[in-house]
Amino acid sequence: MDDLDRKIIASLLEDARAPYAQIAQRLGVATTTVHQRARRLREQGVITGSRVIVDWEKIGLPVTALVSVEQIGSESLKELANRLQEIRYLQACYSVTGEFDLMVVVRAASSDHLGEILEEIRSVAAGRSRTVVVLATHFDNRAAPIEH
Repeated sequence: MDDLDRKIIASLLEDARAPYAQIAQRLGVATTTVHQRARRLREQGVITGSRVIVDWEKIGLPVTALVSVEQIGSESLKELANRLQEIRYLQACYSVTGEFDLMVVVRAASSDHLGEILEEIRSVAAGRSRTVVVLATHFDNRAAPIEH
């Protein structure tokens, strides 16, 4: 991967729907160059899709919570995560370091709804859990810089 590939990726991170001609013009290369490189990046699995960014409040899920989950017993973290994945309204699940084993991102319609989701989580994960409710989101869906 060279600098041009990184610039193409950065452009797509800014706007995944940007036409290749627009990206090419901004980068000073031919449209076919951007098209071929983007295709190759997809074939190599570097680019795995494009995303829609949702305003969760506008679709009726204004409550965001981060739930730390402890895994107990002989079940692997992957197995526990697979079972948690069956619960609706869980947006993401990460294996983490520290006191807990998994961190789950929950989207809920209300505090009562969040309580129902937490009960589902507890029915799947027998270990301890800790919930933090997000009061305000200052930024989200920010792309990490691709150059390092």
